[in-house]
Amino acid sequence: MNRKKAERCLVIGLFGAVLTLAGDLLIGAYRFPDGANMLEGYFAIALAMPEWRPVLGGLIGFLGICLEFPALMTVYPLICENMPRGGRFYRLSMYVYLAIGGGAVHLPCGAFMWIYRSVTKTAGQAAGHDIATRYLLYFLLPVTAVFTVFFVGANAVQFISFFKGMTPFPKWYCIFNPLIGKAVFNSARQLGNSALINGIATSNMSLGAIVMFTALLTGWKKYASDRELELNDEIL
Repeated sequence: MNRKKAERCLVIGLFGAVLTLAGDLLIGAYRFPDGANMLEGYFAIALAMPEWRPVLGGLIGFLGICLEFPALMTVYPLICENMPRGGRFYRLSMYVYLAIGGGAVHLPCGAFMWIYRSVTKTAGQAAGHDIATRYLLYFLLPVTAVFTVFFVGANAVQFISFFKGMTPFPKWYCIFNPLIGKAVFNSARQLGNSALINGIATSNMSLGAIVMFTALLTGWKKYASDRELELNDEIL
């Protein structure tokens, strides 16, 4: 990996993150009913928004997450030399991210809203709520739990490697981390209830990815320069 390859991967990832952001906004940029919690809010807006929005949002986000993968993998050569075990876990986690992040986590979020709306229109709200809830519990929740284990673990590895100065980047680059971005943008929900705020909160991961990829793109030019970073090809 060198600067030119990293920049190319990060540009692809930035484009993917923007697509994911568009998908997130289609799914979540809608005002919740007053007093509704997050899950109740998504149930409610599934009935209020046009049917095409969660469908298109899920599909666009699926494509965007797949395109984010090359940019996420630019972190691996930065950490694998000084943190080999952590680097291997990070790389494995990114393959998990590619395998299930878009198709088994993001896309089903749109599918859940479409299922609830479609069944409600056909068989009533009680049936729609029951089927959509079971879909969440039986399909989306288990896959999300697996995804979360690898996502949190990979971001912990990334944070530690940057914070301890194990990369060519400054230690303060540890703040450009998807988990931190997720927490920061998701906290927007505390600011109120509007389409903009709910859209920002729903887009917490894509917005965090945009910030991180932009920072890494700048950092590769400034700190890694044209240095060639060797990759450890051992998978496990």
